[in-house]
Amino acid sequence: MNKLKTIFILSILFLSVNILFAQKQKDLRINELFLNNVDNLADEYGRHVPWVEIFNSSYNNVNISECYLTNDTTGLAAGVPTSRWYRIPKGDPKTVIPQRSFLIFYLDNMPTYGVFHTNFNPMDSNSTNYVALISSNGRTLIDFFPYKSSLRTATHSYGYQFDFGNKNLDGEIENELSELKYFTPGSQNYPEPMATKSEEISKKDKYGLGLTVISMVVVFAALFLIFVILKLFARMSNKPNPRLKLHSAQKKAKKEEVKNEEKQVSPLVDNGEELAAISMALHYHLNAAHDQESEVITIETPSAHYSPWSQKHFTVKGSPKRR
Repeated sequence: MNKLKTIFILSILFLSVNILFAQKQKDLRINELFLNNVDNLADEYGRHVPWVEIFNSSYNNVNISECYLTNDTTGLAAGVPTSRWYRIPKGDPKTVIPQRSFLIFYLDNMPTYGVFHTNFNPMDSNSTNYVALISSNGRTLIDFFPYKSSLRTATHSYGYQFDFGNKNLDGEIENELSELKYFTPGSQNYPEPMATKSEEISKKDKYGLGLTVISMVVVFAALFLIFVILKLFARMSNKPNPRLKLHSAQKKAKKEEVKNEEKQVSPLVDNGEELAAISMALHYHLNAAHDQESEVITIETPSAHYSPWSQKHFTVKGSPKRR
């Protein structure tokens, strides 16, 4: 029984860890792709091959190891990888993508060259026009990145103008793929400096009147809200409690009952005898006659210098009779 319980707990923990891990992997996005790499980014061997950029859109570190990169999703429904599914090996610390950071993979069909070299090449004649990122369970499609066949001869990269999910210059979320103005492997897709929020506000509100009005409205709205909350609390505190009201009513009824009982008790009728007795007692107490003492102690010397208390004839009550 204990063994089954242990197995059950371990299974729950394993599933929880997998679910949490999968949720983090869902934040990964294919952000930029360049196929016709003639003189652009070179790999660690100095070769110019197609490359793809993975972007971690979350604010947590995400480990991309054991995920799949592929350009063939035919086995996705059954969860059966094909020969063109590249499973990213685990154990390399570089596969952990920091928050809001990027990672480059080379699509050169040379997986023996290292962890970041896939087993397919989109420049092949039989290749499809997309790149897909699949989770480690082999069944969940994390991201699907389609492109036109003309990208194989284009001299520009292709991806999200302001990185996936980032805001463009108009403050809108940018999630549309397009031709990119710059090659930015391993960095943000729009390297030009952008105006900060304060700079944008200063352009729209030169003298700060709008900001002042908004600030005052926010402050007074907050004060009014606090006033309303305090008013409600005051009403709730002043509202009589039904239990206390019932208790006070019971207490009042009990007092009325005691008063009625006191009224029902007949008062004592005085017939004069008690008053006469009390008066007589007071008279004797206050006017009683006492002997006048001289307050002088007289000591007489006895005629006999022996104690008469021990004489036998004083102890005899009567003379004995002779027969």
